[in-house]
Amino acid sequence: MRRPWPGAAGGPERLGDVLARAVVRPARRSRALLARAERKWAAVIGAELSAHSRPRSLRRGLLTVEVDSSALLAELGGYRRRELTHRLAAEPEPLGVREIRFVLAEDGK
Repeated sequence: MRRPWPGAAGGPERLGDVLARAVVRPARRSRALLARAERKWAAVIGAELSAHSRPRSLRRGLLTVEVDSSALLAELGGYRRRELTHRLAAEPEPLGVREIRFVLAEDGK
């Protein structure tokens, strides 16, 4: 009986190919998605506020945004969260953001 070629249906695969699918490609997509989130965040929030905040992660519809002051944390997290969520959803090619969580940057940004 002939042994199937690596990667053939049901046949053995090289470990590097498996790892690329499981780790490397999703990480690239995640970085690309975060870069898109940073651009959209700057467009939605404006230059002045984007200088003091930045998207840190986007997972399963939850956008986590770091801010550099507690006053900005209170403003964005309390007063403007819903507005910003709707504005991000209305952007062309939306990111799928359903919720925004604001956190204080540990290093003061």
